[in-house]
Amino acid sequence: MVPKVEVVVLGLLAEEPMHGYDLLERFRGRSMGFWVEVGRASVYQALHRLEARGLITGRSQDGREGPDRRVYRVTRTGRARLAEGLAGRFGELAPYETDAGLALGFADRLSVAQAREAVAAREVAVRDLLDALSAERDRTAGEAGRTLSDAMLDRQRALAEAELSWLARFRSSLGKIRR
Repeated sequence: MVPKVEVVVLGLLAEEPMHGYDLLERFRGRSMGFWVEVGRASVYQALHRLEARGLITGRSQDGREGPDRRVYRVTRTGRARLAEGLAGRFGELAPYETDAGLALGFADRLSVAQAREAVAAREVAVRDLLDALSAERDRTAGEAGRTLSDAMLDRQRALAEAELSWLARFRSSLGKIRR
């Protein structure tokens, strides 16, 4: 499977050539941090790896107002790798995995009172996520080219709302959970 960070880098560079900082700004501008986790350092490492493998090309550009930068462009082979990375993910049977889900899966190792506290803490975190999603929508309202980004934020909202609903049902069954 194509590593996630490579899909992100190739996907963004497929739009237009850019340097690493612009790529990270595009990632932020697209609100991608709300639906995919990729570290800043891993983006730069991926740029070097992808260039070494011929999936992108880079050329140095004089920095007019700062340091020299390397501008990257995706190659035909890189576009094929991107298509492979996307196709492999659409049909993949994978869980909606979160660290909180892992912890909730061991709720029976807690006392009922501790489990209730844990569920309450998760509900707060999910509500905070919903607030952050709303704030992001407000921050980006009116920006051009936001249709797909907004759809991805809507997906996150739907998943968070579904989790809140599940947490309410789970909370009511905590007394039945045995250690």
